[in-house]
Amino acid sequence: MNDESILRKAAAGIAAAIAARDVDTLSSALAPGFLHRGDGPSVVEKDAFLEAVRSIPGEIVFVRLERVDVDVAADAAMLTGVQHARVKVDGETVDDRRAFADFFVRHDGAWKLRAAVDLAAPLGD
Repeated sequence: MNDESILRKAAAGIAAAIAARDVDTLSSALAPGFLHRGDGPSVVEKDAFLEAVRSIPGEIVFVRLERVDVDVAADAAMLTGVQHARVKVDGETVDDRRAFADFFVRHDGAWKLRAAVDLAAPLGD
């Protein structure tokens, strides 16, 4: 498998781990020093990110990647696209589409997620 295929599979695996609240699998996909950024100015480190995933309220119906673009340069790669999640909370269904930019690095021979940014996707995306 080439790097692009491996990275696409890694991204899909991360989405599946989030959907299952599988923080052990998710943790193993993260590189040392992992950081997450969202719409605001705050930066979330690995442990807080994993706790946020663990404590997502309601029933996670799915988390899937609707579009993924991959750019590889030696031992680093940028994946961009749109993530679509559906969650049921207190009888209400919430659909959330977020644009993402995930920065992967090759760490000990494997691709690991080093930094993730997600932002609310514009309507119609």
